[in-house]
Amino acid sequence: MTDANCRANAKDASRLGDECLAEARYLLAGSFSNAAVSCADYAAFNWASALLMLKGLEPKTNRGVIQLLQLHYVEIGTLAPSAAAALSQLETYRELSDYNAKASFDERRATAEIRRAEDFIAACRPLVA
Repeated sequence: MTDANCRANAKDASRLGDECLAEARYLLAGSFSNAAVSCADYAAFNWASALLMLKGLEPKTNRGVIQLLQLHYVEIGTLAPSAAAALSQLETYRELSDYNAKASFDERRATAEIRRAEDFIAACRPLVA
């Protein structure tokens, strides 16, 4: 993959991440807290994917994204360890939201997870720009 392709793919992933974040906010406003939590994770996932695409890496799973983000950004000091931890926490709540019928997130928790995604994205944005 060429450098230009990597940058174009990263731009597309970050745009998708912004769309997912907007969806999370919209769903929260409509009182769909579980869906808002899920979209918050996808927003962060797409931004993390954008970072990895800049290095020519395209993992397909959340776990792969988290592991490669740790290796290529956190361990070298480009991202704080709290960024990888935030991504992991978002994934945990998304899995509960998407796959556990008994999981029920209230507005407070959904708001906190959207904020977590916003903070993660804010850390990624200057690295993708």
